[in-house]
Amino acid sequence: MKKTIILLMTAAFALSSCSDYLDVNPKGEVMDADLFTTDEGYEDALYGVYNEIASGSYLYNGMLVYMPESMSMNFTTSYYYYSSLALADWDTNGPVSVRKYFWTYAYEAINHLNNIIQHSEEDTAKSFEHYGLYRGEALALRALLHFELIRYFGVPFWATDAEKEQTIPYVTVYGYTITPYSSLDEVYEYIIADLKEAEELLVEDRTLVTTDRDNVPTDFTSGRICHLNYYGVQALLARVYWTMDDMENAADYAQKVIDSGKFSFCPRSSFTQPDNGTLDLYETIFGLYNEDQDNMAKVFTVGTTAASTAFYLASDYEDLYEDGSSTTGSDYRLSAWFDLDDDIIRKLVSNIYYTGASSYTGSSILGFNVIRLPEMYYIMAEYFLESNNDLAIQYFDAVTSTRGLDSIAEQESPVLTYDMLYKERRKEFYGEGFTWHEQKKQAMDRTCEDGTLLAGGVTDYYTYPLPEDETDGRENFE
Repeated sequence: MKKTIILLMTAAFALSSCSDYLDVNPKGEVMDADLFTTDEGYEDALYGVYNEIASGSYLYNGMLVYMPESMSMNFTTSYYYYSSLALADWDTNGPVSVRKYFWTYAYEAINHLNNIIQHSEEDTAKSFEHYGLYRGEALALRALLHFELIRYFGVPFWATDAEKEQTIPYVTVYGYTITPYSSLDEVYEYIIADLKEAEELLVEDRTLVTTDRDNVPTDFTSGRICHLNYYGVQALLARVYWTMDDMENAADYAQKVIDSGKFSFCPRSSFTQPDNGTLDLYETIFGLYNEDQDNMAKVFTVGTTAASTAFYLASDYEDLYEDGSSTTGSDYRLSAWFDLDDDIIRKLVSNIYYTGASSYTGSSILGFNVIRLPEMYYIMAEYFLESNNDLAIQYFDAVTSTRGLDSIAEQESPVLTYDMLYKERRKEFYGEGFTWHEQKKQAMDRTCEDGTLLAGGVTDYYTYPLPEDETDGRENFE
């Protein structure tokens, strides 16, 4: 089998500009109530959480790429942390550690967000000029992290009622009290409630998020695609409802993002001379920023001391973009996002990997995308797939035509199928951790690199067991 090397970018949050606020010391762990007596205190606390979820090798710059890409077979690896995950072998040492770290780091960040949220409930907090942004972002981030947890530790929606009865705790109180487990439906109700409150609070972003963006944020109210902003919340609601297979509500929120006119598809030049490893100033709805050259890329190579942690692209990655089974034309994404000579995925690796952060002179914002515009169009295409295939094709073509592919609508007998949509989503979000979640939603069979078949209808193959420290700790506490 053809082995291909992967370079992966890590993303730590800190907005890029020459202003003083770049030098703030994130105070996500400060417990002193004095922190929340000033605008700067709220902003520092939020910066601390953004940095917390995007730095090191955990959560958004590591696990939330490595885990789902390995389990979807987009990546293969000999790294025992993730190779066993791909086999749904949850109880070997590697997956045990991964599950523990993921759980711990997510809930630590949630705890810090609850500190911000609880202070924002005080009447004095409402006197701050950007109170809505502070509380809104904190609520949205709390929902986002619980959503990430439930996507792995929660059973799929096609599971039995008994399997859905107990999943994860939805923690809303700052401190170290024990929060009871919630059912799958309850967790999603809490996620949606937090996001809808955040949507109401973040209305200032209707003005702050401009149609034309630049890469020079100057303060908390600029560079809003680096914050979980108003439109990011709507896009996240679309993703949450899509996960629940509530396509009507998913389409409602996806269309709101599209209709806002704040986001557009990147031009052809972005594929001719791509700024890999960056937030796209056209398509990114929400992403995390990083300019730390030491943590920008994880390089996994063969024949070195790092060989045991090698990640490789799936052997069919070129065929995926070239076989023309669903669309025709020359796919810009293949040459722009992959180094075909060395079989490296460049999509997640910025040019600064080669030149150093201080040498980056591109027009984008360095970082890792969390939600991009194409996802909204694909949700709309899926929503209309059965009821109005012509309209589904319009949304589908809106994305693929900007990637160099010919329009389906112009074919002699135009038709869009779910298989075509699944393939295009895999191509569009390769390396972004999306495919496994779609496989889980659709109860798809997966064939591992060693030939092991994981039957799609088995909930255990798509559900992380809770960490032993969590279950044992609760038993001891009781």
